[in-house]
Formats: sequence, C-alpha cells, structure tokens
Amino acid sequence: MADDHEQRSSSNAAPSPARPRSSWTAGRVIGMVFTSIGGLIGLALLLLGVAVIAVYAFGRDDGYFNSDRKELKSGTYAITTGEIDLGADELDWAPDAILGNVRVQVDSEEPVFVGIGSDEDVNRYLGGVAHDELVDFNGDRPDFDLHGGRAPRTPPRKQPFWVAESEGPGEQTVTWDAEFGRWTAVVMNANGARGIDVEAEAGVKLDWVIWAGLGILVVGLLMAGGAVVLILLIGRRASRDSTTG
Repeated sequence: MADDHEQRSSSNAAPSPARPRSSWTAGRVIGMVFTSIGGLIGLALLLLGVAVIAVYAFGRDDGYFNSDRKELKSGTYAITTGEIDLGADELDWAPDAILGNVRVQVDSEEPVFVGIGSDEDVNRYLGGVAHDELVDFNGDRPDFDLHGGRAPRTPPRKQPFWVAESEGPGEQTVTWDAEFGRWTAVVMNANGARGIDVEAEAGVKLDWVIWAGLGILVVGLLMAGGAVVLILLIGRRASRDSTTG
C-alpha cells in the first residue's frame, strides 16, 4: 500500500518548467560586437574631423600653417635647409596642387637673399663653399651641420636656377607653388659675404585640408550614426523575441 501511495504521489507531481530560451543568439552577439567596434571607429573619425576643421579654422596665419619664428646665425656664407624631398618621381595621379604653397619669410637688417632651388643645382653652386645646413628647426636652438670651404665665386642673385627668390633689406618673403622633386631653401647675404644673422619662419598653405576634414567628419558621422541604429534594431528584436517566446 505504501508503494502504491508513493507511485500516485510521484505521478501527480507537476513537471518542472522548461528553461527559457535566450533571445541573444550567437549571430546577434557577434553583430552587436562588430557594430560597437564600427561605432567606436566612427566616433574616432568624427572627433578627428572636428580637430582637423578646428586646426584649419584657428591654426593658420594668412592662410598658412607657420612654424615659430627663430633666429638663425651663422659665421659662414650661407644657411641651407636639409633636402626637402617632395617625391623625386612625379606620380600621374597626384597633382602638384596637393603639395600646396610654401612660404619662407626672413627678416634681416642687412640686405639678404632668400631662394629655393633644386637640390642638385644648390649643391653644385655651394659645393666647396662654407655653409651651415639646418638639420633641426623645431627645438629651442636650431641645430646646424657645418660644411667647411671657401667663399662663393658669384653672389646668389646671379644664379639662374632659383624657382623662387627674393632679395633686399628688411623682411623678405618667398612664396612658391610647390612641385614634386628634391629642393633646398637658401639664405645668404645679398653680396655673398660671410656672416648671417636673420629671423626666419616657414609655412605651408594647404587648401584641401578643409575638405579632408569635412570628409572625415561625414564618414565618422555616418559610421557612428549607423552603429547606433543597428544596435537599437538588434536590441529591439532580441527584446521582442524574448517577450513572444
């Protein structure tokens, strides 16, 4: 009798409820992860675009991004920049306009010459001439690499190879529509004499930067906005499936 009672009790017991099925499938979890990563990338691009536009709007002087003005002194006959490599081989798909305009401003009490020439021509003119090569313009004190030699045989203004040049007392400005190649900027006394004491700054004008910033901003906005929409859609579907299930 006891056995029959135990069997009836066990048969009348309610079955345990089935474990609810999760609405967050593997596909939805993976989709949420990649969508979140895309959203973070979009946010980073959005911030970068804002930064580029802000620099373009507030970081220019007369349209140029300028270096700090530094005092350059040399006991030699010339101060040259290191080789400015703008691409020795011109690319068919890359117009010179992407290089922008280069501006060099030099202020001196004595008549001074400022010129830009190809690296090959400048080396030929100043080969064997004592001059200082500017190797660092960003520190507190500019650093030079001294090249020993003689005085120049002719003053710089008589050289025909300059692509941009200016000469005279006071502030001299050289503006050059940059081209592909290897170039060197040169500062000398107008008469080619020894001893140079000037204040100089260099700048570049890049009109396409604003469009690049706007493009980055738009792409970042689309990626971040799209990620938010997808995250909301995935979450809504998961919530709906859990309710109906």
